[in-house]
This record gives sequence, C-alpha cells and structure tokens, in this order.
Amino acid sequence: MRESKILKSICYIMIPFLVAILCLSIFYEIDKDDFADEKIDNSTYFQSDDFLSQYMYILSKQTQNLIYHNAQYTHVQDGEYTIYYTNQLYDNYPYHYEIKDIYFCIMYQKKVFTNVELTTQTDTLEKIKQYIFQKQNDRKYVSFVNGNVASNSEVIATKAIQYFDHFELTYYTNEYVSPNGTEIEVDTNTNIATDMNLEEDSSVEEREMLEETASETNTNKNITYVHTHITDFQIYSSYQEELINYVNNRKMFFEKLFDHLKPYESIITYTIPINATLLTIICIYLIIAIGHTKEKEAIDLNDFDKIPIEIIVIGIFLLIVILLTITKVLIRWNIEYYYFVISCIIAEYLVSYIFMMATIVSVIKRIKAKILFKQSIIGQILYWVIHFMQKIWKKIKNVLYKKVEMFKNLSQSWSIGGKLLVYVSSYIIINLIFLGLLGGVGFCIDVGIAIYIFYQILEKEVYLKTIEKHLKEMYEGKHPSKLVLSDFRPEFKNAIRYINDISNGFDKAIEEGIKSERLKTELITNVSHDIKTPLTSIINYVDLLKKEEIQSEKAKEYIEVLDNKSQRLKKLTEDLIEASKASSGNVKLEMHAIHLKELIQQSTGEFEDKFQQRKLQVITNFPEEDICIQADNRYMYRIIENIFSNIVKYALENSRVYIDMVKRQEKVVMVIKNISQEKLNITADELMQRFVRGDRSRTTEGSGLGLSISKSLTELQKGTFDLQIDGDLFKIVLTFDMISSQS
Repeated sequence: MRESKILKSICYIMIPFLVAILCLSIFYEIDKDDFADEKIDNSTYFQSDDFLSQYMYILSKQTQNLIYHNAQYTHVQDGEYTIYYTNQLYDNYPYHYEIKDIYFCIMYQKKVFTNVELTTQTDTLEKIKQYIFQKQNDRKYVSFVNGNVASNSEVIATKAIQYFDHFELTYYTNEYVSPNGTEIEVDTNTNIATDMNLEEDSSVEEREMLEETASETNTNKNITYVHTHITDFQIYSSYQEELINYVNNRKMFFEKLFDHLKPYESIITYTIPINATLLTIICIYLIIAIGHTKEKEAIDLNDFDKIPIEIIVIGIFLLIVILLTITKVLIRWNIEYYYFVISCIIAEYLVSYIFMMATIVSVIKRIKAKILFKQSIIGQILYWVIHFMQKIWKKIKNVLYKKVEMFKNLSQSWSIGGKLLVYVSSYIIINLIFLGLLGGVGFCIDVGIAIYIFYQILEKEVYLKTIEKHLKEMYEGKHPSKLVLSDFRPEFKNAIRYINDISNGFDKAIEEGIKSERLKTELITNVSHDIKTPLTSIINYVDLLKKEEIQSEKAKEYIEVLDNKSQRLKKLTEDLIEASKASSGNVKLEMHAIHLKELIQQSTGEFEDKFQQRKLQVITNFPEEDICIQADNRYMYRIIENIFSNIVKYALENSRVYIDMVKRQEKVVMVIKNISQEKLNITADELMQRFVRGDRSRTTEGSGLGLSISKSLTELQKGTFDLQIDGDLFKIVLTFDMISSQS
C-alpha cells in the first residue's frame, strides 16, 4: 500500500484543497465577528466620540501644516492676507473611512490655509468663507473664533473643547512678536521657521539645542519663540454627515470575501474537524509511504534530493516572500478587480504548494535514507570542523606523550649524548691538530680518519637492519634462527641476547600451546569415540526395551529416564567433538555469499514453535536493503541455532527477544538480546568457557558448549563474537564484513 503511486498522487492533490478550506474556515470563524463590528453606522457615527476625534485631528493637523510647512503649498495674495491651498486632506491618515466633503479655512496672523480650490470665485478670504457656509440642509457647520465654539453639530458644540490642547504649538521665528502675538517689526528676509517643531513637553536639552542652532544660523537676527493657543486661530469648516470610500482596500477585499462565505456559514463549522481529521490521516500515510517504490527496496532518491537542503530552503523562502508581496499588492488593488485578485492568489498558492511539498518530500526521504545532515552544507562544515579538531587534538596528545617520554628517558639520553659529544669533539680537535702541524699530510690523514668513521657508520647501519629484519620475522610468526653474537660488534651483544631470549620464549610458548591443544583435542576425540561405542549399544537396547510389552508402569518410567539421559549423553558427545574441531580449526569451510537477513528469518521460523512454548515474542529490526556476508552456510546456521537454543532454555518466560541488524561502514553488526530467567551472577568471560552454564543448579538440559562452539565458528569465518551481560540482560553481538550481493 505504501508503494502505490496512484494513492500518493490522490493524497498530493487533496492536500492543497483541504489546507485551503481548513485555513479559510478557521479564518472565517475567528474574524467574521471582528469585520462585522468594524462596519460603521452613519446614523450613530457622527454623534460619537470617534467621529469627534477624527474631525478635530484633521483640523489640528492643518494648523500644524500652516505653521511648519506653509512654504510647500500654493498661495495667492488677498490684500494683507496670504492664502495657502492644499488638496491632501487625508495624507497619512490612520482611519479607514473618509468624511464626505470636509472644507476648512484656518486663519493665523496674516496667513490663511484652506482646502477650497482657488478659482476666480474663491480667490479671497470672504469668498472662501461663503463657499464653506453655502446653504445646504444636510451640511454641518463649525467655527472656532477666540476660543468659542459655534456649530449645528451637538457633539462638536458640547465636546470640542476637550481637543483644544491639540492646537497648542511652539515654534521659533526671527520676526519680533509682542507677548500677545501681535507683530511689531518684521525682517522681510525671513519667514516662519519650517524645519523644527518644538512641542510644549520638549526637554530642556532640546530647547537649549534649538537655541544654539538658531544662534549659529542667525547671528545678527532676533530669535523669538512663539507659543500658540486655540484663541490665536480662526477656524471655519463644514462637512456632510456621510461616509465615503475606504482608505484600506484590504479590509474591503476581506469583507467581500466574507460576504461570499456567509451563506455557507453552517457548513464551514462542520468542515473544520472533518478537514483536520482527513489532513492528519493523509499526512501520516505520506510520511510512512514517501520514498518507497515497488522497483526499489531502498529509499528512492533523485537528483533533487542531492541538492544541499539549505539551498532549497533559501530558494523556497525567497519564492514565498515574493509571492506574499505580490499577494499584498494585489489585495490593495481597487475592489473592481476582486475576481482577478482571487484567481492570482489561487495560482500563487498552488505554485507555493508545489515547491513546498517537493521540499518536504525531499526532507522526509533524506531523513529515512539517513543523509539529511550528511549532504547538507552545515553538516559538511561541522564534519570538517570536528575532523580538524580531532587532528589537532591528536597532534597535541602526541606532543604531550613525546614530552613525557622525553623526560622519562632523559637520564639515558644524557649518557648516549655525552659519548657522542666526546667523539665529535675529539674528531674535530684531532683534525685541527693534523691540519695545523702537518699541513697537506695532515689533510690526507684527516681524509683517512673520515673514511674510517664512514665505514664504522655503514657497519652499524648493517647491524641495525639485520636486527630489524629479525624482529619483523618474529612479529610475523616465522620463528627465525637465532642471531649469532660473534657476527655483531660488542655494543650490540646485550641487545642480541635479549632478542634471542625472547625468541626462545616465543618458540617454547608456541610449542607448548600447540602440544597442549593437540593433547586436549586428542583426549576429547578419543574419549568421545570411546564413549560413543557403548552409548550406541545403550540407546539401541533402550529402543528394544521400549518395543517390549512391559506391564510394570515403574519399569516404563525407568526406561523413559534411560532414553532421555542416553540421548542427552549422545548430544553432549557430539558437542564435544564439534567443539574440539572448532577450537582447533580442524573444520573444512565452504565460503560463499550468504544473505544474512534470509538466514535469520529462516532460523526464526524454525524456532517459532519453541519460542511460542516459552511465550517469547521475537522483535526484529533489519535494514531494508539486502545484507550479504562471506561465510559457510552450514556453520553460520549452527551459530544461530546454538544462540536460539540458549535463548529457549534460559530466557525469562513471557518476555521479548530482540534481533537488531545495523550497518556500520563496511561491516554488519547483529545484536541479539533477551532477559535471563535466572540471576546471572557470572561474568561474560566465565560464561564463554566450556561446560559453564548460566543455570548454576544445572537443572536445564545443555552441555555448556553451545556459546563456545558459536564463538569458535564465528572466528573461523573471520567474524567477531562478543557476549555482554548487564544485570539480567543477556546480549550477543556478532560482527561480519559485508560484501556486495554479486560477489
């Protein structure tokens, strides 16, 4: 089922639809009330504090524009008044709605600021006022003169005073102004400052900095600070109690989307758990199935899976950022393009899904193949750093070790170095004497001495090479002949004696070991054969007795005991012979490629009934790919059979047996674990000895030779057999070299 391409394709197709429906449903359930609450009712809005705050903010903002930024606006002269014009009422404004047809005219000193378009009908202050206060029943009128409020809007007439502090501004100018704000003398070369805004709550440091800046730029002019109040302005304004276009098209987009979803509100509530459940099931299935195909047992990797994962993730991240930016821009378009925006968002979503799913699939496949970290850039960097640090640490340890050894051998080095120093000094002095006293003849004598010394060095080099060759032959077990003392210089004689003594010891030890092993093997073989002959007769006569019609039940019971014990003795004899052959290497091996997984599975199947009798549950964990080793099939089965027999006899009833197989570089390691029924008050080395059993009472059937035979057969096939005991945990670790399946 996990290899089915059709089922995987269906899942890949379903995921984007399920995710889209689920996210849209959750988004709708969470935010539908918020969007409904944000819709404004015209009948109540213009009597609310929100409207008052918005309206007063607009007027106060325009007073700031008049004072600080007047030079930026178009202006005309009306006698002694300068009229400034702007058409950007809602520039950088935070509200989502616009109040329809707001007009204003703000007077400050000899300056006027308005958003009434300057034409021939509105080019004077009086005409602008008339335009603002034109006769219309649906308009509201507002005026602030000398701090007094006049308006036909109840909320403005009664509550506008709360916002008068917004009209308090501080600025500096080089116009001399009287304390009550009346201009006395004006420097015509300058105007009101537009680059600094000094608010009422500014700190002393800010004021000092402002004064310092002003004094540097206007050294010959009088700098005056002016503080404004609502009484300094004359403000005339009117508006209609009607809301028009959104400033934020995003909210319009989502409101329209929610309007389309509203008829399906009851269905959406039920789809959330259903979609979530389906999506969870599909994701679990894909996590299990990804990477598995019918054509390959191993994880199916392609060229995309070989690209470093960091490059893919960065590419996907940049793609998503670009698509989100495009989506954000599309949503801000005019609402007339609603369906086009929806189509673009769906296309971007599908493109993002394809690339993200490809990345997720690749990551899962890499994790299963255990190459995610290995093929990543970060993994390669960490591997290099760790390898580099290991090399440095190894060099440091070698240096420390050499330093310690140097101090240990310092006394010996002094004696050798002292002699060498005497020889070299003597040679130099003699050469100088001959050269000084005899001239050319002395030079010839020096050459002769040098040739003699060179000969001595070559001779010692030959001695060292001879000793090295002899030691190498000893190391390789070739048992070379003894070195002759007379063939070496006196300074080498002690070393030659030591080497000959070691060689003699090796020869004696090897000879005694071979002799002892031969005697043991012969003894076991002879005794086994001697026992086998009468044992065969006993077994035959027991079989004959079993065929006789014996009436006595006691006699039948005795015959049954004789049969069991004779069969056990026969098995012990056969094990002795096999153990003797295995330990001595007297076994003929037929080495060929063996599929280890198949062998273990076959052996497990043959022992299935015995495991069930003991209520033992076998749990295996094998690699998906095939594992081949070079071994003899018969003796390899014998190793597994002995281990399984040992488990059946000594494992705790109603427990588990774990068989794990893992690859480590070019080797395969098989670990077999179980819990012992009896307390293992014995070491692993003792348990590996012949005739030793974990059952100290020796009530179970067994010779105590099975593990010893398995160890010998494993080592004969160039494997390693390791027995470990941890409390009641009994663990055997077998290690073999892997070969290719074609070998």
